Amino acid sequence: MTRNDKLSETQIIRNVDELIARALPPEWSTELEREPSKAARRPDAILRITGPDGTMATFVIEAKRSLTPQSLLQALQQLDSYRGQSDSTTLLPFIAAPYLSARSKELLAERGISYADTTGNLRVVAQSPALFVERLGATKDPWPDDQPLRSLRGRGAGRAVRALVDFRPPYGVRELASRASVSPATLSRVIDLLARDALLTKDDAGAVIDIEWVGAIRRWSQDYGLRRSNSMTSYLDPRGLPALAEKLSKSKLRYAVTGSLAAQRIAPVAPARMASIYVDDAPRAADRLKLKPAEAGANVVLVEPFDEVVFERTKTRDGLVTVAATQLAADLLTGPGREPSEGEELLVWMKANEDAWRA
Repeated sequence: MTRNDKLSETQIIRNVDELIARALPPEWSTELEREPSKAARRPDAILRITGPDGTMATFVIEAKRSLTPQSLLQALQQLDSYRGQSDSTTLLPFIAAPYLSARSKELLAERGISYADTTGNLRVVAQSPALFVERLGATKDPWPDDQPLRSLRGRGAGRAVRALVDFRPPYGVRELASRASVSPATLSRVIDLLARDALLTKDDAGAVIDIEWVGAIRRWSQDYGLRRSNSMTSYLDPRGLPALAEKLSKSKLRYAVTGSLAAQRIAPVAPARMASIYVDDAPRAADRLKLKPAEAGANVVLVEPFDEVVFERTKTRDGLVTVAATQLAADLLTGPGREPSEGEELLVWMKANEDAWRA
């Protein structure tokens, strides 16, 4: 495979055509026509796929040498204009690129648009002939652009995402940075990353006017993880979680409950079997709560956090201090066992009760 900086649109289309041909059953056939129109604004290619009964699906291809979710939306507008000026009413849209991110594939699948990239990611959908082909290629860009921020891993990025989701827009960068105690530079880089992923909208002055907060939480969860981003130690409370909850409610420790025990108080799925609790000092907290170190049979995890933001915008629920819903969602989605399912249930609750958790 050729490096991305040398791939032309012609090479991209050729590679994609070969990928589709290999993915189709033997009795199916493809025909590629490059730049089929002489008009000033013309598609990059037309791809015809013919089924065994002779029925043909015709795709209009827009190829891009580099594509982000943000620029993807512009490419879709180009496809719409090509289809609008065509006499045919059956042209199907198709996006081709060297690499398509998970977010780009999600946006395309939501719109029912076929796509392929040169790493092997492929999705082709047609009604007539009935066709659905899907293949997985690379999950990381083999040729990343020189961009200022490509990951939401780390303290500053986590604090910035929390602020962007916890507070309703509109807001300016300096205004939100001050409110969230994060540097304007860090916040700006996170805003730019989310904008590239088509999860955030800015006005001409650079102020944030809208954010797709569910997508932003999911995007953060790709780089942040409850277990990989924090320091965790396992313990046993011999008297069980009800006794632990009672001790916490009477404790003067600074703490914030996360995981299943917190989810049980917001969007319960099943009784919690494990308590995950953010504390400043795990050994000191364990001593105060009379917990015993345990490798096997543990029912308590004390978590020393990646950043003190976990103690911000907490809520007291049924006598326990719990992390903010945004933090809880990220912790559950990246947690073990059934916690990701609990995270999905929490997101449903958050959508229906936005006023209950968002400032």
